[in-house]
Amino acid sequence: MTDSPYLAFKEKLCTFADGQAGIRNPFVIAAVEPAVEHRVAERLSAWAVDADEAPAVETEVSVQPIWLDELLPKTKVYNLSVALGSETTAERIEETLQDRLAEELVEEMIANEIGDDRLQSQQHVVLLLNLGSLYPFTRASELLDELDRRNVRSTIGIPFPGDVVGGKLSFFGGDSRHYYPAHQIDGQIREVHLQ
Repeated sequence: MTDSPYLAFKEKLCTFADGQAGIRNPFVIAAVEPAVEHRVAERLSAWAVDADEAPAVETEVSVQPIWLDELLPKTKVYNLSVALGSETTAERIEETLQDRLAEELVEEMIANEIGDDRLQSQQHVVLLLNLGSLYPFTRASELLDELDRRNVRSTIGIPFPGDVVGGKLSFFGGDSRHYYPAHQIDGQIREVHLQ
């Protein structure tokens, strides 16, 4: 067992990709100090491409970073909100995004990001990066629920910008909750874990 939640996150992703069964799906979530979310995302993306960093990724396992902040403008609901702009209220735009964003992000991932053969493979790890860019429009739980509804069997990893409060995750100081069905890594990834 490791003292680093950053290393534990990657190790758990590899364990699931190697075939360990999850609660329902192989989903892993780790709290990240919001100030280092982008650094963690960059490091995970580099690990996905060139596994110089431990743990080594097995040859039969593939790792794919998906940048949620880059996926956001490809959704219909985002483009509708931008098009409406000053013709509606900020509250109405926020409600529209909250109602549809998770569904459309997952739809976009399935249609254009993750290959059909990989959607059903637990050996394919998908890293959902820069979740904080979607605040307050959608949450990790909504993305995981939508991936579950669509029967995506890839191993999913989410670095979660927030705190651990009483064993539950708190997104930007909001209500803390358990993210069933995700396996939650103990502790919070901080600057010291990236050394």
